[in-house]
Amino acid sequence: MPTDDFSVAFHIGAHKTATSHLQRSLLQASDDLAAQGVRYYGPDHFRLPGRTISALFGLRARRAKRPPQDQLALMRKGADRIVFSEENFIGTLAHTISRDIEFGYPNANIKIAKLARALDRPIDLFLCIRNPTAMINSIYSQLLRGNKVMPFDAFKAMVPMARGDWADLVTRLRATPGVGRLVVWQYEDYAALFDKICKEMLGAGIPAVAHHVNPRLSTQAVAQILMMHKAGSTGDLAKDAAKAFPVAQGFPRFDGFSDREHDFADMTYRAQVDVIRAMQGVTLLSPAQD
Repeated sequence: MPTDDFSVAFHIGAHKTATSHLQRSLLQASDDLAAQGVRYYGPDHFRLPGRTISALFGLRARRAKRPPQDQLALMRKGADRIVFSEENFIGTLAHTISRDIEFGYPNANIKIAKLARALDRPIDLFLCIRNPTAMINSIYSQLLRGNKVMPFDAFKAMVPMARGDWADLVTRLRATPGVGRLVVWQYEDYAALFDKICKEMLGAGIPAVAHHVNPRLSTQAVAQILMMHKAGSTGDLAKDAAKAFPVAQGFPRFDGFSDREHDFADMTYRAQVDVIRAMQGVTLLSPAQD
């Protein structure tokens, strides 16, 4: 694979790991980045009709408008580095309520391998991981915000924590042909690592937008959504409930897990992080490195 002229970076998520905050920060700084030789493309580009990564680079059976390398050159616009960010590429976590959620991203390595072959050059991957109970709670809030209403226990059955093995995901990605650097960080360290993440990904620092993008619903808001849905109410139930019971005004964030489940998840998550930290060819960012 050619490595000259320019490099490709891909922030693949994961979902509910401050991904939207990072993407909005990148978008806000995109003009300044372009002036420094970095082209950024995120969900605002890739979620338009016909502009998914799979469509643009011919990863589906349907023929692309142009060869993948030509498409990449068109998007590059002479930049030294091109940066993608689209968490939905490796899997979806709140797509429908009629099928299992892709927790653990079982097909992520296959999709990345196809993209690397199409681009014919190494892809540096950037991945944020998160404690599974906090992540599942957050995904559930997102599901409700999308008017896909179900009791938490029913949702939890669709996303068993055993599938959310970050060490397994990182192992598969590291073994994927065409992957260059693989940089990982924990959501719990995101605020402290923001500048370092940007420098690793972009080669430059950028300002951060305001926090609290897509916050979790409160316990009272979730209860109201479920009650109103059961009563046959329609409309944006989550918006109304979030306005009535906002976390920002002291209402506790929804948590569907027991203390025992949290303890088990914490222990498992720490073990997975330790495995990732010891992996060859993987950079695990940590505030302690400063």
